[in-house]
Amino acid sequence: MATGGLRNATLALGHRDFRIVWIAALIGNTGGWMQNAGLPYVVFKLTGTNGGVGSTGFFQYIPIMLAGALGGWMADQFNRKRVLVVTQVALACLGALLWLMVSQGWATPGRLSAVAFAVGLVSGINIPIWQSFISQLVPRELMMNAVTLNSTQFNAARALGTFGAGIIIALTGPSVVFAINAVSFVAVLWALARVPDRQAGQPRKALTNPFTELAVGARFVWHTPAIRSCCIAIFAVAGLGNPLFSFLPASYGQEIFGVTGWRLGLLMGAGGLGALVSAPLILSRGSTLSRRKLLTVAMTLYGLATIAVGLAPHWAMAVAGLSLYGGSYLAIASALNTTIQLSARDDLRGKALAIYLMFLTGALPVGLVVWGFAADEWGIRTVTVCAGSLLLVATVFMRLSGTFERMRLPDETPPLVAVQGSQE
Repeated sequence: MATGGLRNATLALGHRDFRIVWIAALIGNTGGWMQNAGLPYVVFKLTGTNGGVGSTGFFQYIPIMLAGALGGWMADQFNRKRVLVVTQVALACLGALLWLMVSQGWATPGRLSAVAFAVGLVSGINIPIWQSFISQLVPRELMMNAVTLNSTQFNAARALGTFGAGIIIALTGPSVVFAINAVSFVAVLWALARVPDRQAGQPRKALTNPFTELAVGARFVWHTPAIRSCCIAIFAVAGLGNPLFSFLPASYGQEIFGVTGWRLGLLMGAGGLGALVSAPLILSRGSTLSRRKLLTVAMTLYGLATIAVGLAPHWAMAVAGLSLYGGSYLAIASALNTTIQLSARDDLRGKALAIYLMFLTGALPVGLVVWGFAADEWGIRTVTVCAGSLLLVATVFMRLSGTFERMRLPDETPPLVAVQGSQE
């Protein structure tokens, strides 16, 4: 990419506070993805089944859906920076607990699921608050750029974390990845300490009923076509595609291809690597494409990538398919997240993000269980191809039904977007 294009693609990093938080989140999320890669690996080793991996994932993501509503309410009610400090400390402690359980041989599927449930609860509160916090660090005209950079950082961490986890697991065993995750939160806490508190000095808001506020947010989402359409799209993506990639690398690596060491690391990190490769294109061109075109192409590629992984005869071809998945998912996530950030009023942004998160994390755990046990019954390859095919059908339906078209913002003139240009 030309120097000017690269400069435009990273404009948000010119803002000091965003840059500090971005770098720290890269470190913290690298540790988080090491844990995300290590947990299904340990469960698969203990149970030998995709259903076991899916069940643990279910216990991790269901509380994210439930606590996400609370997190959205808290994002609009309390000081975001102070709440984030608490959530980061809690997640660090849970990472340390996982390290202790695995390193001492205390890990069982039930105990791991219990800790995963606690991680999900804290993460559910953390995610909408983090997203709302990021929106405070840049001006509105750089929102798309900041959101995409945030997603890029998240996927860079995914590539580094999952690839590194594969190598570390092969060399030392899985317990070390949980220790690294616990320590990585120090960087995030340091960054939060360095960033000025933009909500300091503001009058304390009167406490409101979180259920009433959630209902207000739900009505706002329902009556805002752009956000409602984003929720529909992420529900399809999360239910049909995302669950498979939670256990595909470990399952394919150990069950289908029998790879270890750097090959397993590459298979586990391929999705993140694909997102990294595609990020410059999305950063430089994402703000000039209509969402209808961007989402049609990205979701089509997402479905095709899923099918390609299911049919891959060699581990290297599976890496290529997973890389395509990572790049297309980054485009989908960036487009949907940006639409919500720009469509929501500031006082309702946290609630809107929380409801969006509920659609994502509501579909994901159900998909984890369904696809996990289906893979044990009919084979991982068969269900992967089926899921990819259903994704293509869903994409065609959303394109023809106008779901993508309704994501256009009031100040956009098709096909160009008027805005210049993830912890996620």
